[in-house]
Amino acid sequence: MVSRRVIIWGIIGLFPLILLLTFWANLRHGIRVDRLEFAGFKVERLYLKLDNRLLLHAQKVRIPRSKTPQGPRALQKGLERLHRALEFFDDIAIEDLGIAGHSYRLIYRDKILYLKSPDFEAAGMVYDRGKEMEVQFPLVRILHYDITLSGELHYRYRDSRILASGFYHVPDLSGSFSVSREGDEIDFRIDSMKTGSLKRLLALVPMSREAREWLEDRISAKSYRLEYLQGRGRYEEATGTFHPDLTTLQGAARLQNLRILFNDTLLPITATKARVVLQKGNLYFYLDGPRYGKRRLAGARAALLQLYDPKRLTLLLRIHYKGRIDWQILKILHAYGLKVALGQKSGQSEARVDLDIPLAEGPVKLRGVVRLGKGMLEFHNRQLRIGGGELAFTSHKVVIRALRIEEKDLQGTLKGRIDLRRHQAKLILNAKRIRLKAAGRPVVSMEKQSIPLEIGWGTEGYRIRLPSLDASLIFPESKRFRFEIDRLSRWMPWLQGIPKVFRDGKLKVEGPLGGPYKISGTLLWPSTPFYTRSGPVERFPFQAKILNGALLFEALGGKIAFRSDQRVLHIDGLNVNARRLLKIIEENKEKTGAKSPKLQFSVLGSKSIIRYGRYVLITDNYRLDLHGKKIRFSGTLGNDNVLLVKEGEVLNIEARQIGDRMLHALIHFNGLRGGRYTLHLSGTEAKGYTGEILIEGGVLRDIKAYNDMIALFNTVPALLSFSDPGFSKKGFEIKKGRILFTLKGETLQIDSILLEGRSATIAGKGTVDLQSKALAIELAIRTARKLGKTLGQIPLVGYILFGKDKSLTAGVKISGTLEKPKVTTNPVGEALLYPLELLKRTLTAPMNLEQESQEGAEPSSTEPKTNNKPGTPSTKEKPNY
Repeated sequence: MVSRRVIIWGIIGLFPLILLLTFWANLRHGIRVDRLEFAGFKVERLYLKLDNRLLLHAQKVRIPRSKTPQGPRALQKGLERLHRALEFFDDIAIEDLGIAGHSYRLIYRDKILYLKSPDFEAAGMVYDRGKEMEVQFPLVRILHYDITLSGELHYRYRDSRILASGFYHVPDLSGSFSVSREGDEIDFRIDSMKTGSLKRLLALVPMSREAREWLEDRISAKSYRLEYLQGRGRYEEATGTFHPDLTTLQGAARLQNLRILFNDTLLPITATKARVVLQKGNLYFYLDGPRYGKRRLAGARAALLQLYDPKRLTLLLRIHYKGRIDWQILKILHAYGLKVALGQKSGQSEARVDLDIPLAEGPVKLRGVVRLGKGMLEFHNRQLRIGGGELAFTSHKVVIRALRIEEKDLQGTLKGRIDLRRHQAKLILNAKRIRLKAAGRPVVSMEKQSIPLEIGWGTEGYRIRLPSLDASLIFPESKRFRFEIDRLSRWMPWLQGIPKVFRDGKLKVEGPLGGPYKISGTLLWPSTPFYTRSGPVERFPFQAKILNGALLFEALGGKIAFRSDQRVLHIDGLNVNARRLLKIIEENKEKTGAKSPKLQFSVLGSKSIIRYGRYVLITDNYRLDLHGKKIRFSGTLGNDNVLLVKEGEVLNIEARQIGDRMLHALIHFNGLRGGRYTLHLSGTEAKGYTGEILIEGGVLRDIKAYNDMIALFNTVPALLSFSDPGFSKKGFEIKKGRILFTLKGETLQIDSILLEGRSATIAGKGTVDLQSKALAIELAIRTARKLGKTLGQIPLVGYILFGKDKSLTAGVKISGTLEKPKVTTNPVGEALLYPLELLKRTLTAPMNLEQESQEGAEPSSTEPKTNNKPGTPSTKEKPNY
């Protein structure tokens, strides 16, 4: 018999089963609960029913935070619970599901899961793949960002790996994506279709605000397409945030009709197509058909570096250009501090320019190489023809490796360095040929010379120094210049068309670039043709200017003036060595290459002494004309005139009725005083010169030889007759006279001297050595005086001859030198066969003397024998003056 205890414990043991069967029976019919709370869960208006699987409907469900998966694997645990829970339900509908403070609407029916929150909305198919759950999302909308997603989600229990892939769509942008998660690590990849919105595309890429703003402001294209964007990151469960690893982020995009506005003052760089690559935090732009304005930039690239660091954000431009380097290309260099004013007027070149442009702060770095082709360079509206060259440059330096200059008058190679920071340059011009011209004529000619150039510039302008030539070229203003030569001797070997007579000097040329120019300086002329009483004038301060192509020159305060278009040199108050001046003019004619024999040049002077070799002219005014090979000189002194004509080697001098002052200077002899004189001279330097001096009136005095001759007259009793009145210490009074002479080299041959005085006549000839100053002159002196008591003392043969007219003739010989002449009596013989009257008296002297002796004179024991020569001229013949 069963005891009561057993029955009671049996009933108690069956109670849970009974309750379970009761709950099961009610669950099959459906259970409704308005409000339910247990273990922190809260449920309102619950409806629960069991068919094959459970059906759960509720208005509101709150899951306590303590029951929500936490930690680094929260998402993984959450998906795992969802997967297991869905195994027991066929239908779930919760209008308000609260999890960790977030509200969701959850519907699951026929393996379709619908989930909606204020932030997103998702619907998809859920499949149980054994140890893997697969969710296909035909639709996921992220409401806050207006993003629509569609794709698949795979969760693997075995390795707890989550895989997601599909498509996305936002306004103006759509594409595909794929995401995989393993632990906290997430890998993703995304692409896009074509879009016209750069802002939407940039929203996919993490970068600094400064980088994003620069790209949005400076980059524009007709369309954009993201080829891919992929990377890796870490998902933080606690905050629900994703932290991408920027070092793994990379991607690429395609752009159509790109424009890069890299500088507000410059034209944009354009490209028909471009591929933009994201790598290691940098954006690289590979351009297809790039241009700057209308200029092609084949091979040009760009890059934006340090997208994540705003302080190091930098734009890189790599410009590769083939064509003419014109001002539009140079503007790029100007915009970044390289002020280059040298462009190409014609020709083709190849240039590579690298620009590193900090977009936050810091200096721009500039590097480049230009290979210039044959053509024409342009610098400040001036052109230079070149055969090519190569230049390298940075932000602060320019290196001219080789610039071949091929101008007609300037050929060579230029190389050197330009320091832009220090505003200086050191260059070397290896000149093959240099020709400088003035007024259309060459003035400087150089060949095969190496010329260093030192260039500096600043607020005061530009300065080009030529140290080897001691010269400087200065541009104090943009339209003015100044050229200075400190030592003109450095330029002498290369001067052309200018007489190389100046030993040294200084020169300064200044003025506007287009003229007129002001020229000034000082010339040192050791072989100067100009002199004063104090000596040669070797220092010439001067001023000049070029007016309408003509040179206007003035030196020594106006004492020398020259105008090239008129070819007239004015000289005032300066003495001139005419031979030296004419030689300079002849040399100038040869060096200027003047082939025409009709070269004309004139010299107008005043208050000057003119010296030509041994001839000196004192003039008030004179004129020298050079016409081809003919030189004509005319001068005046008071009423006196002199004319000098030189044609070829032949020289002619003529002076008529001149006075003492002009004659003394002309013949280097001042013994003739108070008369009027006519001078004729002609000949060549090689053959010698012949001349004639005609004398009218005056006195011969103050000559050492004459004084010695008077002393001789006073000491020799036989010659006392000559001391007065024709000969005296006051001089020999001349009525008229004639001197014929020949000058060849250093020898002056006096062919004939005939001076007719008031009571005496002098005749003779001789030689003067102008170098040794030696004298060899023989004179015959005749005086008309009656015989006195002294006649007996005079020998018949030797020194004195008596004329038929009671005249007395004596022979005098002058030897020694000009400083120390020796005067002695000389027999009147063969040496004095002229003039004809004197010769006749010499031959008839014995007969006349015998007749006079018969009248009372004592015969002389020393009577010489004479031989009469036939053909002796008649005494009636007059001397030819």
